Amino acid sequence: MILVLLYHKVIKYPTFDLWWKTFDLQLCIIKRLFKVITLDDVVYLVSEGKHPKYPSVAITFDDGYADNYIYAYPLLKKHGLRATIFVASSRVLKEEGKRKTLEDYWKAKASFSELYSPKNMWQANYEFLKEGKSQDFLSQEELCSMGDVFDIGWHSKYHTKDFCEERLLDFYDGKSWHWSLLHAYGEEPKMGFPIFPMKGSLSIRRGRLREEVRAFLRDLPSDILRKRGWKEWLRQELLKNFDKLLEFEKEEERIRRVEKEIDESLRELEEMTGKRIIHSAYPFGDYDELLRNMLSQRFLSAFTTQKRTIKYGEDKYLIPRVTVPKDMWSFLVILAKFLRNL
Repeated sequence: MILVLLYHKVIKYPTFDLWWKTFDLQLCIIKRLFKVITLDDVVYLVSEGKHPKYPSVAITFDDGYADNYIYAYPLLKKHGLRATIFVASSRVLKEEGKRKTLEDYWKAKASFSELYSPKNMWQANYEFLKEGKSQDFLSQEELCSMGDVFDIGWHSKYHTKDFCEERLLDFYDGKSWHWSLLHAYGEEPKMGFPIFPMKGSLSIRRGRLREEVRAFLRDLPSDILRKRGWKEWLRQELLKNFDKLLEFEKEEERIRRVEKEIDESLRELEEMTGKRIIHSAYPFGDYDELLRNMLSQRFLSAFTTQKRTIKYGEDKYLIPRVTVPKDMWSFLVILAKFLRNL
């Protein structure tokens, strides 16, 4: 059996995500218990229907955050391990330059305080959608300098979610919300804007808030949205005034959009790196048959976020990965379950 691990961020201090010292310890354990293989190895074993001789693990990262270079890259190099980073091409900083890394700190070329302090995923992606770039993502020079450790994979261009069905879940109230609402609305979320189920933009016919609904919501007196029970009142008003709240693109429009984004982002990544990109990962793990088929025409494999090990006879365009939690106890539970099933 094979286990593919999925990471996103490796951070400076033990707070909202995986601390670099915890990642270091995880790599020590992985190296001791497993053979670390590449995605080329994974796909070969899956395609040939072969079982690895030893318990095997592959390491992947999604999105392309700066901390992958600053913290994860030196640690992987220290342990002599390879990994794959799936990159959303629009997030890559086009400006030149490389930041100081843990290796610079170890060699006394930089103080620890000089090392970049990463934002959380919400902050980084919201900043990108709002400003058009974020320093929390890799620069092109950083991405290209990690070839001795990281293989590069495809992970879309825009890496966004959109509304996928007209089922009213809630209303925006300024509290916890997914950063993709900024994209889905096409503007900063406003109090009272309706929230619907969302999936990765490439996996669906995306729905956009109808202009007449948007105008109705903007004309609401602000004091109404401060009254007790305003959400239920607004739900009833929308149902009374509109047959539909969302307008969905046609299937042929979706096909053109998805093909364009895949091809543009693939070309951008190959031009940035000077390498052929052969592995892909579904943004947010969301896919349908159309997206699976499109990726199968362009890549050697596609990885999901299904939380399980790879089984015999696995579809190489639906290869599962297990997201690694930030705490060691949960990480050890994942490894124990894997070893128990061998």
